[in-house]
Amino acid sequence: MSDFAASQPVTLARSPLSRLLVERGAHWRSLGETAAATDLSTSAVLEKLAIVDLSPLPRIGFKGRGTMDAMRARGLRLEDEPNRIFPQEDGSLCLVLAPTEVLILSALDGDGGRFSAWEHAFRLEDKERTYPLPRRDSHAWLAVTGQCAPAMFAKLCAVDLRLAKFPNHAIAQTSLARVNAIVARCDIRETPVFHLLADTASSLYLSTCLLDAAREYGGEFAGLDRLEKLI
Repeated sequence: MSDFAASQPVTLARSPLSRLLVERGAHWRSLGETAAATDLSTSAVLEKLAIVDLSPLPRIGFKGRGTMDAMRARGLRLEDEPNRIFPQEDGSLCLVLAPTEVLILSALDGDGGRFSAWEHAFRLEDKERTYPLPRRDSHAWLAVTGQCAPAMFAKLCAVDLRLAKFPNHAIAQTSLARVNAIVARCDIRETPVFHLLADTASSLYLSTCLLDAAREYGGEFAGLDRLEKLI
């Protein structure tokens, strides 16, 4: 980790779902205080079906013809294979959306120092043929966990997300409850985990649709601290 990254505090953004999460008992304690959230659920809920708001955590995108080489120069491990997730040693996830675009999600500890360093050090004159995208501002980030998740998604999405059909580390860029979304599967141990990235302005509507579809399976919002316990 760079000196810049090591010197930066964990700064969390405010979630667009804050009011809904307070109502559901899975709200974040306070901005910048901790990368955990208050939670009234149990680990068993996560293994069956739960929705976790990860929107306060850091994320960043890069786009351009030289993106793959630029990411490797920054120490990321990835291949030129679109619609695949490449987990990193620090717990972050690199989503390759196209040969010219990636989206990088922070580890659950919320350490975004490396992302900040990349943004501050980026210069057009370096001619890397890539540029950063403020995905923390543009995209809300949810995680849906549990064995019942594919059945719930079947009510909202035309893509077949059954575990046998949609393998671990796969990505689908699709419509979810009529909202354009990125669905990325990255399991934690034996628990299926689907990361959802969607337009921030539509996140409250999407979350309401997810919660409504999840009720049939006993699903509910859960806090980040419960998700961390699966690791």
